[in-house]
Amino acid sequence: MRGVKKVAKKARKPTKNEPLQRSITKNGKRYNVGISKDKNGYYAHTHRARSKSYPSKKDIPVSVLKFIESTG
Repeated sequence: MRGVKKVAKKARKPTKNEPLQRSITKNGKRYNVGISKDKNGYYAHTHRARSKSYPSKKDIPVSVLKFIESTG
C-alpha cells in the first residue's frame, strides 16, 4: 500500500488475571497449572480452581499442584 506507514507494536502489559507462568516444575515433574500472584503471595490455578496463596512459588506443595492440575 502506498502512503501507509507500518507502526511497530508495543509490548502489552500483562492483565490482572493473566498468569505469571503457564506451568511449574517440582522434583523433575511438570505441572500444567497457571501460577499467579495476589496481595498474599503466589497461587496455582486452572480455569476451574485455585489454591490458597503461599509466600513463594517454592512453598506451593506438590499435593496442591496435583489437585489443581486434576481440575483442569
